Amino acid sequence: MVSSEQTFDPFTVKEVGEVRRDLARVRSGGCPVTGIAPGIGFVGHHGPAREALLAHEALSNHGNFVIEASGDGPAPPDLITQSDPPEHTTLRALLRPGFARAAIVEAAPWVREYAEALVDGLADGPADLVGEFALPLTASVIARLVGVPAADADALARDSLAITAILPAPFTETEAWTRLEAYFTEAARRRRAAGEPPDDLITRLALGEVDGRRLTEQEVAFHAWQLFVAGLESTAYTIGSTVHQLLVERSRWEELCADRSLLDNTREEGLRHGSAIRWVLRTVVGAPELRGQPLPADGWVIVGLESANLDEEVFGPDAAEFDLHRTTARRHLSFGHGLHLCLGAELSRTEISVALEVLLDRLPGLRLAPGFAYEDVGSPMFCGPARLDVVW
Repeated sequence: MVSSEQTFDPFTVKEVGEVRRDLARVRSGGCPVTGIAPGIGFVGHHGPAREALLAHEALSNHGNFVIEASGDGPAPPDLITQSDPPEHTTLRALLRPGFARAAIVEAAPWVREYAEALVDGLADGPADLVGEFALPLTASVIARLVGVPAADADALARDSLAITAILPAPFTETEAWTRLEAYFTEAARRRRAAGEPPDDLITRLALGEVDGRRLTEQEVAFHAWQLFVAGLESTAYTIGSTVHQLLVERSRWEELCADRSLLDNTREEGLRHGSAIRWVLRTVVGAPELRGQPLPADGWVIVGLESANLDEEVFGPDAAEFDLHRTTARRHLSFGHGLHLCLGAELSRTEISVALEVLLDRLPGLRLAPGFAYEDVGSPMFCGPARLDVVW
């Protein structure tokens, strides 16, 4: 493992341009694994990142997204994003029907209804397209799938955003998590007491079995919340960052308005260029090397999804730019890769496509508000616009 010549700290909040300059510098070193701190290696190239994501026996998912222990009490259960086979496989099988392609196709019409209602509710402008459209849309969609009443989605989203803002620091002792755990624990109790519980993801968790046993109420609460937050933030930021790229060079928006056949590739380029989740964590438990480079024994490997998505060797010398016509756009790693590929990948794609379609249909004159200045969400783990002020 080669050490970085200059300090690179992926856990520090920086302006997105500075982060991407750091990532380009790390990639220019040419090494599959760059040591960025004692016991921590960073994988920033596309090929090695794919290999790291596939190496689940050597690189454990345990501890993903949270790099420190939380308090002195009992450890919380691992989420699906923090578990390894066979537990991960069984839990994923329990939840997969809720994200099956047929379920997502069935959801598309009401996703569009939500999007159109949000556009109808916008003032005459300016409006914040992240806070008033993208986040309410993704909150409403995932709330319906998880089994959260629409009236509760906004409060749950606020508490969830408060938690993700501090990751990878521990969160289980925060007031936000206390409220979320109580909410989802009570939801699990109601499902178990109901004669005919609704067909939603909370019911699957509350009544299903993993390895021959029912989940505890705490486990149901953690898993239900993780599904909620996974469907909330990253997709909303991708919608925001994609629209921003279309409007900051408005000829892109006009071209997409004129040729809707570009929409699917635009969505994939938005996922690649936006890279809403910057990295994932893996714990080294097995073979101590990647492409011949040693990994920190009993340490961590940070798989840089954002960096891999900007790898010039895969996406071309203009990888830092947004291009509606990029033929390699779909090779991005924004949903991960391998057995930990995001369960909600197709749901996210549907939401992004529908959001773009509705905006193109209903607000063809959309443009950035005069004086708008881009500001990132201010998170070491998430990437996207904190707000997106637009007029039409």
